[in-house]
Amino acid sequence: MGKIYSAAESLQYNSSYILYKTADSKKAEQAYKGLFCKNSQNEIYMKIDQTEILNSKSINLKISHLEKAIQISDPIKNYNGNFDIKPLLDLCKIESFKDFKTYWEIILIAKNYSNLPYSKIIVQISKKYFLQKSIFYYSTAVNFSKDYRAPKSYLPRLEVSNSGFSRKPANSSLFLNNSYFTTIGKNKLIPADRLKYYEVIDQRNSSNK
Repeated sequence: MGKIYSAAESLQYNSSYILYKTADSKKAEQAYKGLFCKNSQNEIYMKIDQTEILNSKSINLKISHLEKAIQISDPIKNYNGNFDIKPLLDLCKIESFKDFKTYWEIILIAKNYSNLPYSKIIVQISKKYFLQKSIFYYSTAVNFSKDYRAPKSYLPRLEVSNSGFSRKPANSSLFLNNSYFTTIGKNKLIPADRLKYYEVIDQRNSSNK
């Protein structure tokens, strides 16, 4: 799976995120959509609900539409989104591995004293080596109450489903800096028109600006 995601080829697909109040709840508490795009240069663009993330050859950029802020930092080397399972193997043990007709299912249990906020993670990998579904069982309580005087905390479950995998190239403008900001002079950054009221936070090393 790591080879499939890191190959120097275009890749795009859609995601859905559904949060449930408890491990067994059937009723969704929150749901939102996502988009993942990668070009042949292994530059990655993601949109998750109200957040956009770009990791290109020149920058790492995060846009929070809720906070109306653009954070710019140096690019992250070997960035592959959220699909490297290897680090999880240091924090989890494999409880089971099952081979279904169209996918494999791996159940990971967090090791004692790991700093993961999850007690269990279930991943489903298609026979084409794409991550088609992830289920996260929280070990840290989340307060779902809207009244701060009466907190109601639960251990939720998050289900992330990916679909529509395609090697068709995504819109090239997603990976261009000037789709998000322009630079005037040495250091002055002007947000693109659609982001013109956003605050720009530049955290890059001065040598990389």
